[in-house]
Amino acid sequence: MYSDPNYAVRREYCSPPTTAGATTEGAKFRSFQKMKLKKVHAAVIVAGTATTHGYNVFNGTTSIGTIALSTSGTNVTASSGLLDSEVAALGQVSVKSLADATGTAQIVYEYEVQHDAVQS
Repeated sequence: MYSDPNYAVRREYCSPPTTAGATTEGAKFRSFQKMKLKKVHAAVIVAGTATTHGYNVFNGTTSIGTIALSTSGTNVTASSGLLDSEVAALGQVSVKSLADATGTAQIVYEYEVQHDAVQS
């Protein structure tokens, strides 16, 4: 298992841009394989107009992290802390915007496939 070349390869999924709106869920992602969500990254597309621009990161319905963007301009990036969150096969990860109603971002999920995961 540890000698497998894919053991610690980080994978990524880049979501479609989030939509504007306070406390709006978006950037939903599922994998058919069990995975470990390592970090979540955000790149600003439309700047927020309040210091409350940012995202809560969810594994299913559980909040596991936050990304703060504040009033950062277009193309500014920020990341969650290290999450190391186990996600079940076909489990959903997503983000939910904080209180800012204007800002949008591109969300990138950084994850590892777990080796006991189902393969087709």
